[in-house]
Amino acid sequence: MELSRINLNLLISLYYLLQLKSVTAAANAQHITQPAMSRNLSQLRTIFNDKLMVRVGNTMHLTPRGEQLWTQLPDALNQLESLLIPSQFEPAGYHGEFNIATTDFITHDLMPPLLATLQQDAPGISLHFHLWHPGMMDALRQGRIDLAACILDTVPDDIYGKQLGSDSYSCLINRHHPLMDQPITLNDYSTADHIGISAGGDKIRAVDEALSQLNRQRQMKLTVPFIHSAMAITQQANYILTLPTHIANRLGPEYDLITRPLPPQINIPNSQYYLIWHQRLQGDPAHRYLRERLFSSLST
Repeated sequence: MELSRINLNLLISLYYLLQLKSVTAAANAQHITQPAMSRNLSQLRTIFNDKLMVRVGNTMHLTPRGEQLWTQLPDALNQLESLLIPSQFEPAGYHGEFNIATTDFITHDLMPPLLATLQQDAPGISLHFHLWHPGMMDALRQGRIDLAACILDTVPDDIYGKQLGSDSYSCLINRHHPLMDQPITLNDYSTADHIGISAGGDKIRAVDEALSQLNRQRQMKLTVPFIHSAMAITQQANYILTLPTHIANRLGPEYDLITRPLPPQINIPNSQYYLIWHQRLQGDPAHRYLRERLFSSLST
């Protein structure tokens, strides 16, 4: 029998007819009228080229073909339903791995409590973290990366994303910096020595684009790949470190750094933070479980 020949709803009617051996009872069970169930039985008899059930005295009995179908149909319907309705995900019994792209700030400062919980709740999950850079969007499309937490201007059409938040920019300087006791002016900012972070997301371009609108540029004297390296260096050397404000406020005190606002002329649009994944993973139960846990952790 070819599936194209049959309305799958007829299989539900067949199930009730074979189970209850009554057109009236089957119609009530499926919540359709008795004439509609009679028409369904007629179609099923044509499809299977068999009466399926016949009257013997005052009761209906299944034909041998009907008996054979009854032994196969419940399991077949259960398998079909499992294709259409994803089973409930059980994290404790799941085994699999995911590749996640993010920043060193997230993995060092935000992830540890979640990862400790996941080790207990889903011990079979293996997570491999990679330092995010904008070129990894293709890695999401090609399946080399499963999730990413990053700064984006816009989310591409073939990528799903949930916004984690948005943020402005602030400056960090040490307590011995020449600008420590005064507001940082545009001229101060343009002529001072700067340190930038070259990896884990684009934290340099937005500042430089805003300066270029003012026909200014800053003196980028040092770049390093990691936030905590930049913090430790800024603690010792008289650089200005410009970062998203929530990072500056969280990590600055750990390194005894002082937060200062950008000069008011520097107009930088707020950074938009997203958790993103490719559309092919939208319905995967394990992926859904992981991204919901990540979203809950990173958006608090």
